[in-house]
Amino acid sequence: MIESLHINLKGKIQGVGFRPFVYQLATSLGLRGYVRNDGGGVEILLQGWQKERFLDLLFEQMPKMARVDCVQQAQVLQDVMESFEILSSQEDGQITLAPIEDIRICQDCKEELLDPLNRRFFYPLINCTHCGPRHSVIEGFPYDRSKTSMQPFKMCAACQEEYSNPHSRFFHAQPTSCPQCSPAILWDNQEVKDYRGLFKKIAHSLRMGEIIAIKGIGGFHLVCDATNTQSIQTLRKHKNRPQKPFALMCKDMQMVKALAEVSVFEQEALCCAQSPIVILKAKKILHGIAPHLKSYGIMLPYTPIYTLLFEEIDFPLVVTSANEIGDPICYEDHHVAALSFSPSHILSHQRRISYPLEDSVIEFLPQSSQAIILRLARGFAPKSYNLAKQVSTPFLAMGANQKSSFALAFKDLLILSPYIGDLETISSIERFKELLNYFCKIYHLQTFQIICDLHPYYQSTKLAFELNDEYGCANPPIQIQHHFAHALSVCYEYGITHEVLAFCFDGTGYGSDGNIWGGEVLIVSPQGFRRILSFRHFSLLGGERAIKEISRLALSLLLQDERISLEQIRSYMLSRGISSGDLDSLMHIHQRGINAPLSSSVGRIFDAIAWFCGLEKSSYEGEGGIYVQELYDESVKEFYSYEQREDEIRLNILEIFQEVLLGRECYIIASKFINTLVKIVWEISSQYAFEVVLCGGVFCNQILSSKVLEKFNRAKKTCYIGKNIPPNDNGIALGQIYYLLQGGSNAR
Repeated sequence: MIESLHINLKGKIQGVGFRPFVYQLATSLGLRGYVRNDGGGVEILLQGWQKERFLDLLFEQMPKMARVDCVQQAQVLQDVMESFEILSSQEDGQITLAPIEDIRICQDCKEELLDPLNRRFFYPLINCTHCGPRHSVIEGFPYDRSKTSMQPFKMCAACQEEYSNPHSRFFHAQPTSCPQCSPAILWDNQEVKDYRGLFKKIAHSLRMGEIIAIKGIGGFHLVCDATNTQSIQTLRKHKNRPQKPFALMCKDMQMVKALAEVSVFEQEALCCAQSPIVILKAKKILHGIAPHLKSYGIMLPYTPIYTLLFEEIDFPLVVTSANEIGDPICYEDHHVAALSFSPSHILSHQRRISYPLEDSVIEFLPQSSQAIILRLARGFAPKSYNLAKQVSTPFLAMGANQKSSFALAFKDLLILSPYIGDLETISSIERFKELLNYFCKIYHLQTFQIICDLHPYYQSTKLAFELNDEYGCANPPIQIQHHFAHALSVCYEYGITHEVLAFCFDGTGYGSDGNIWGGEVLIVSPQGFRRILSFRHFSLLGGERAIKEISRLALSLLLQDERISLEQIRSYMLSRGISSGDLDSLMHIHQRGINAPLSSSVGRIFDAIAWFCGLEKSSYEGEGGIYVQELYDESVKEFYSYEQREDEIRLNILEIFQEVLLGRECYIIASKFINTLVKIVWEISSQYAFEVVLCGGVFCNQILSSKVLEKFNRAKKTCYIGKNIPPNDNGIALGQIYYLLQGGSNAR
């Protein structure tokens, strides 16, 4: 028996090449012992005189994708070991492993893929310890091949040798395979072995204007030539997507820079291991890609399939999720076959997707390294945090209804799920339950304390009460106000436990008074909130119809200002194409207050301003805000007046309307409106001694957020906005769960 160092590590350390790294480091120091995976992370035993130096070098040299959250070490007596070994994983029933994100194809795999002398030349499913699918193929922990969707496929002798060799890049690369032992590659349901010929065939189809369904890491994409206007129009018709921008994929940075302006920070994001869609300022017009906008969402090839496809084509691609409108992404072949429209061809394979994932989307604030995540998905999610204190009962936060995600806290681990989508269809609700069951299965979770939104008609709220019965939970779900949870998500990210002044601007959220909130100023701590100000309420004429028919919002704002005559309003609305009958009906709705819920939403005010500036209808969530943002001009320094009357913020609608009637240029109206919001945040925050939090989907607006942060930075005042968590509803579950972790008492 000799003195040995026993180490337990927790964090994101399985599936990222950690064991071979430990093996190589230990052997380089002449150490004996072992390393193995277990249900909590990685266990290491070290013997030898340099064992104390091991940890220093481990943190200096560990794989880029690894993250160590917790280190436990102890001196123990152990039998003398002859060498350093990698032992089989140990299962102890205590699963608290951080999930592992999917990683873009690495440079080594790319080189092998394009090497005619390599046995994996043009092999569409190449991956190694440093790249490829991870969470999308996992079916259990510890992370071993037997607990992935690759389990049915037996490795050939060559792959087995690489898989077993600690010095190989393929050592314990669980999804590894090659042409000899590959899951079948399918083109229109027929297995294909001639990979080079296959990609030439796909390229020809795209040149002919066809739309191809291609299976990616997290689901199927619909793909077409981004320079073919007819193909794009056909795709829009198929997806019932008249205006919403399509994402682009470019071969390399040279192609990206031909289409868009790219900062150093944006280039780093495009090329990073997560490979998100990055919103970039357009430089060249591609018709039909982003109507009304001067920006594109662009990503680089992150799978071997797309890498190989770009060897055969020299044009950018539209790459968009394969789904029906409102439904989540298709991830199985029969989902694609069941679509109401048929792609020209389907490229698939038999490696099953265990966990479907959309592509992540980020944007950078102008002239800044500050990124805002708009969609937390592939590469960035599931997102995990190590808890300082264990929870005795697992927590489940249901999130919101739009841009849905959920959060789980159990033992000492917190997980935020990837983006699922809007819970507006049966398919999206089923996907939510399917993915929750998936997490419960791999982490052995059976019951929860559930927390959900205050809105009684949100599907996430209804589902919370259903699941509460289904799981046999001891207590009923806790309901928490929407904007309070928004603010808490930022508080959790920055570790804030004290009171802050939160500006919560978004499209909708059920308020404590039963009205629709969305333009709130709250004093918030993890224990509760006080609403001190909100934008003056206005009517949503016709209820939800006003969200799409945004002329109704503009009319409501005009009717709200007593200084504007009905004759002026009527004349203007008729001049904009609103029929006399419709106008009479809407004015009657306003007068009677029937089907006209009250709202303080800044998101809806953005929509009204967009209509004043020429956008006739909103065809997708956030279109009005994006439209106004795109009109912004830095040269415009003016703003509109407003007043703070008791607990209300009142915009000077008359002033805006007068400029509209005078035919003032739309870029001036849009710019002055955004400048006004900046002024409101700054002046109200100056009345209080609190640090400031910005949250809600409106703060996904690049210009608004950058102008507010710039003002605070110049004054050396603290202002927080989500960096790793989306400001929109995609991140709200994190705020809900923070409330439970802090033992809050005032959720409403």
